[in-house]
Amino acid sequence: MLNFGIIGMNEGNGHPYSFSAIFNGYNEDALEECPYEAIKKYLPNSHRNEVMIPDAQVSHIWTQDREMSESVARISKIPNIVNEPEELIGKVDAIILARDDIQNHWKMAKPFLEKGIPVYIDKCLAHTMEDLNRIINIVGNDYLIMSGSSSRFTSNIEKAKKDIVNIDGVRTIHGVSKVNWLRYGPHLLDGICYVFGADVETVQNLGSKGFDIIHIRFKGGLNAVLQVIEDLSIPIEFTCYSNDRPGHYTVQFTDDDLSSYFVGFYRMLEAFTRMVQTGKQSIPFSTLVKTSRIIIAGEISREENNRIVYLDEMK
Repeated sequence: MLNFGIIGMNEGNGHPYSFSAIFNGYNEDALEECPYEAIKKYLPNSHRNEVMIPDAQVSHIWTQDREMSESVARISKIPNIVNEPEELIGKVDAIILARDDIQNHWKMAKPFLEKGIPVYIDKCLAHTMEDLNRIINIVGNDYLIMSGSSSRFTSNIEKAKKDIVNIDGVRTIHGVSKVNWLRYGPHLLDGICYVFGADVETVQNLGSKGFDIIHIRFKGGLNAVLQVIEDLSIPIEFTCYSNDRPGHYTVQFTDDDLSSYFVGFYRMLEAFTRMVQTGKQSIPFSTLVKTSRIIIAGEISREENNRIVYLDEMK
């Protein structure tokens, strides 16, 4: 049995509840106290205390607030709470950094990376090239590290990858999401890169803070325009347009009943568990670095008067 330590929480991110429940199950009587409505919907509908990853458990939790830790532990059946993140070292086999305040990723992951502990980092590895290079320098190419959005693991994206192969001439991709590019851009980008690859030539942010409009040009000539708007409602989705009939293909990340959404979480954590068990990366580290650079390029473009950023300059 593998023991995982989970680290949370930041505003708007309930992953410690749901990720832990995918391993441990959940307390049906306590679930109502969970502050995230989506979790209270998809755990009873899709998890049902039946769909759990075998041979692994979340055995320890740390958050910056003891009461919050106790709430997650109570709902998601986590037996141990620690007072400091470093207390997890020596007690767990791997770390799940279930926070998407990307600016804190390097600082929070560093103690575990220095000890060679396998780590999952939610969404983007880092928010600047400086922090990304720090991670690259400390881990190397073969380290057991995983990051990204569960969008690449959803049943919808698996179906899309099979279907889009048979669509002639995808010319452009349009995507929409809520929140902001740094936090939620990976929900669009990871799914798109899973289908089309991550060989990107340029990134330009044509928008402004809270209203990001990202133009991505792939080396093969494909274009994507991704809008991430702070107060937009779900669904998070992208549409591929082609010269084939019916001419477009839409892929939802947040589907209506959240069943594909839940499958994405399950398969992502299953892939992380398999990585720890086998000692082989589930996603090549080079892919994680590429997608992180694309996200960072979008931030740089907005901050530098919406200039075109060439991925080759991202060093």
